[in-house]
Amino acid sequence: MPLRLRLHPFSISNTRLEIFIPDTEAVQKTYSNNKHAAYWAQVWPASIGLCHFLYKHPHYIEKRNVVELAAGLGLPGLFAATMAKQVTITDREEQAVVCIRRSIAHLQLKNAQATKMDWKDAVKTALPDVLLLSDVNYEPGIFEELMRVLEHFLHNKVTIIISTPQRLVAKPFINMLLPYCTQQWNGQVVLNERETGVSVFVLEG
Repeated sequence: MPLRLRLHPFSISNTRLEIFIPDTEAVQKTYSNNKHAAYWAQVWPASIGLCHFLYKHPHYIEKRNVVELAAGLGLPGLFAATMAKQVTITDREEQAVVCIRRSIAHLQLKNAQATKMDWKDAVKTALPDVLLLSDVNYEPGIFEELMRVLEHFLHNKVTIIISTPQRLVAKPFINMLLPYCTQQWNGQVVLNERETGVSVFVLEG
């Protein structure tokens, strides 16, 4: 059953984006038995941090083909579409894709599309110029598989921009990224009256 959606504004420096997000009460009811499956249904600080980084460093995505993996509500991809040549925003959850498509239509983005895809299958797709990910490294059990996917893109000369909250569990994964890191940004993101430290890493093979 489709979730009720509502528009919610986000401000990235002087850019204001209204995107569709699911109704909180509806999400709680739908995912009452599996809260982890509902991670896609809200905007997390790391995605806002990634948007701020892209705003400050637009040269990474200007006139480029961009793909966002495990996008959830797709805020970074939607923001990137204001500067990039073409953006494909992906998530494995069908309802996430529906939500992103509503946002694309609302924002009248002619250069963006949303597609259902698990990040594990990304190696089977055409190579973009830039790959975006935010807050995907929350489960240590997937670190090695996620790194294999990232290395596939890095070995094919794709620039990866990945953001993560500064949490202890992420440190082993961050250490795996550092040999490829060409730029790092650290900042504070305020969301729902809470401040979260966020790091963004630019990776190149």
